Amino acid sequence: MKEWHGPALVLGVRNHAEADKLVTLYSREHGRLTAIAKSARKSKKRFVNKLEPFTLLSITCRPPRRGSLHFLTSAELIDANLGLRNDYHLYVTAAFICELLKLFSGEHDPDQRIFHLARTCLSILEQRQCPADILAIFFLLHLLEMCGYNPKMDACGRCGKKIDQERDFTLSPAGGCLICSHCHHGPQTSSLHISRQTLKFLLSGRNMELSRLSSLRMSKENSRQAIKVLINYSRHILQQDIHSLPSLLRCTNDTG
Repeated sequence: MKEWHGPALVLGVRNHAEADKLVTLYSREHGRLTAIAKSARKSKKRFVNKLEPFTLLSITCRPPRRGSLHFLTSAELIDANLGLRNDYHLYVTAAFICELLKLFSGEHDPDQRIFHLARTCLSILEQRQCPADILAIFFLLHLLEMCGYNPKMDACGRCGKKIDQERDFTLSPAGGCLICSHCHHGPQTSSLHISRQTLKFLLSGRNMELSRLSSLRMSKENSRQAIKVLINYSRHILQQDIHSLPSLLRCTNDTG
């Protein structure tokens, strides 16, 4: 089996056997994959300080003869993103980004747009070019769009009422659209309630270049509401929890 080379983001690392490491990667050409780095915990040259969460590497892998576990034969550091591991708030946000990338991506299903999105967001986060909570919101919003789950947020999905005509909406996970208060029947679900002001922030930032997100002035109340609604929408799609969310919300509260 021929080896292949290319850039990849490290999404997670765990110990395996006595000296090996299992590395979850998102490769530009091969998508999400798991690779075994033999004797990585004893390595003093090949893998030292490279197999760390959030690093961007140029890797060489050998495909498996059977199964899905690749063999990581070498790794060269492109960007350590060291700042993401030295600041708790940045670490939590980066972990949130990587968890979403793992959950929404299929194994060996590459998407260069998603790779570029994750790489860009981690770089912006490391350089502190944008508030971490805002970056987390718009990473998820862009990711949903790229995966084909972009929620419709400019009008009520039932009566067509525009957001300027109503103060409060509910995001329907099943329909992927807004429901205005007049069309919504039953008790209001706080985890899916979204205000007109929050919607305007999301719509103004959805098509904005990521590097320009720092110009958005979003209150902590709006940012917490946005992330909760988008996460509950994502849970419906994924049918599972996002484990890094509680830590992200605590950080948002601490900086509020």
